[in-house]
Amino acid sequence: MWGLIVFLVGALYGYMTPGRQDKMDLFWKGTVIGVVLAVVFALLGAASGYNALGFGGGVGLFLTVVVLTVLFVIGAWVGDLLEGRQPRHA
Repeated sequence: MWGLIVFLVGALYGYMTPGRQDKMDLFWKGTVIGVVLAVVFALLGAASGYNALGFGGGVGLFLTVVVLTVLFVIGAWVGDLLEGRQPRHA
């Protein structure tokens, strides 16, 4: 569930960023935003007793952050692709 939310937020980020983005720049910005978002979700999950991906312990927290970050970056790329496919209005 949380992975889907992170993916959708990434897709919205990629879609709402105006113009076609340099993929490497989008990757680095998406990674930074994704890490912050993933840490927040992972800590919320640990505090509430419902881990975002079901991994436990310190290694589990690290894996959760990595997976959620990757999902955000993929979502950002997908959102950028969708935005690039929109017809241009003069």
